[in-house]
Amino acid sequence: MLGHDFEMPENNAPSGVLRVLFVDDEARILRALKALFRDLETFITSDPREAPQLAARHDIDVVVCDQRMPEMLGVDVLREIRASQPRAMRILLTGYSDLKAVLGSVNEGEVYRFVNKPWVNSDLRALVLEAGSIAREAPVVATDQLSPNEQNIARSQVGVLVIEDDPTVQQRLREILQPHYQVRFANTAERALQVLEQHETGVVISETATNHGADLTLMLKALKQYHPHIATVVITERANAQTVIELINEGQVYRMLIKPVRMGSCRLSIDSALGRYWKLKQTPQAVRRYGVTPTVETMQAQAKLPNSLLSRIRSLPARLFGAHRV
Repeated sequence: MLGHDFEMPENNAPSGVLRVLFVDDEARILRALKALFRDLETFITSDPREAPQLAARHDIDVVVCDQRMPEMLGVDVLREIRASQPRAMRILLTGYSDLKAVLGSVNEGEVYRFVNKPWVNSDLRALVLEAGSIAREAPVVATDQLSPNEQNIARSQVGVLVIEDDPTVQQRLREILQPHYQVRFANTAERALQVLEQHETGVVISETATNHGADLTLMLKALKQYHPHIATVVITERANAQTVIELINEGQVYRMLIKPVRMGSCRLSIDSALGRYWKLKQTPQAVRRYGVTPTVETMQAQAKLPNSLLSRIRSLPARLFGAHRV
């Protein structure tokens, strides 16, 4: 199904109560989840290998899957479900923070949110209901791959912004990207905002922090909150599991790459990110699948940004991006 270029029409979404699939190898966890969501139509399995078939057979709205299971890792389950049931929103549940697994949840499973055990019942219920609403109402962009003609048009119209102050990394990215994309570079948040204000930008490539210690994650989170159609690719050597989890939950980062930058993986990620932006430009109703709902903690963190910077992020001209504000 993912091999075909289509957007699922909104009227294909099922009606009635939400259908949620829980995948966990521990019976007590499944019982607790089933009880918490007893007002919904729930399906449970302790066998992760049967989860993709269950998701497709029952046209599941939301999948909540444990990461650490003996037979199969949760990120692998969610990657298969993404292929068999792309409409389903995917939530990864885990009791530990493993960097490799978290990176996989970004790059392979495209997880909507990451939830740590033990969860807070009210928070998990709110998250699942929010995800279910999105699954029902927002159309699916089934593939981020563009045809050669679409790719040529997208590359001619849409820019790629690199936020990086390391001259060596800048040069490496220039060698990889400049022959193929409209690439612009910024070594500060101020310069990045100038580029975003002046040019249609579909992909932002950024470090998590500058070499001078400036935290770029706050800017990336704010950018996603107000302009979720822009795809963010983080390239860093400072990655830790908690930072990546925050970038998933609060910034919906599209891809996460670890330095040193490899040409093949970098080109594939940017091609795919540009494809995502271009498809959302054609189907702006689907943007809701990639947005973030600001929490109290998020808003408190954003308060650390200079007021002028946050105001400029909010007021970036939507006409340049070709997608409707969310």
